[in-house]
Amino acid sequence: MKIFRHPLHVMLIHFPAALFPADLVLTFLFYKTGNVSFGSAAFFCLLGGVCIGWLAAVTGFIDLALIKNNTPAVNAAFLHGGVNAISLIGFSVLAYKSWKLYPAIPDPSAITLVVKLFFVLFLIIGNYLGGRLIFKHHIGIESNE
Repeated sequence: MKIFRHPLHVMLIHFPAALFPADLVLTFLFYKTGNVSFGSAAFFCLLGGVCIGWLAAVTGFIDLALIKNNTPAVNAAFLHGGVNAISLIGFSVLAYKSWKLYPAIPDPSAITLVVKLFFVLFLIIGNYLGGRLIFKHHIGIESNE
C-alpha cells in the first residue's frame, strides 16, 4: 500500500517504534522519581504508539496480502507480523487499562516496567524482521528495471 509512491506501512511504523520505548523510559523515570509529569508523558506516548501502531498493522496486513504466495517473503512477513502483533496487543492492553484510570496516573510497579521492557524487546525483534523483509526480500522497494 503506497501513498505518493512511498510505502505507507514503512512510514507509519516509525511512530510506535519510537513511542513505545519512550513510554518505557518515561515510566521508568516516573517509577524512580515519583514525578507525575513523567507518568503523564508516558501515558500519551503509549496512546499515540497504540493508535498509530494499529494503523501500521492494517497497512502491513494489506502489504502482506499483496506478497506473492509460495515465496520465502510470505513466511518472513507472517513472522514479522506475529511478533509485532504480540507487542502491539500487549501495549494495547496496557493503554486500555491506563485509559480507564485517566486522569489518575497510578505509580508504576516493577512488574509494569518488566512487562513494558518485554514488549519493547518484542518490538525490536519484530522491526528487525521487518527490515529483513525490505533489504533481503525487497518488499516495498520499487525496482529500477
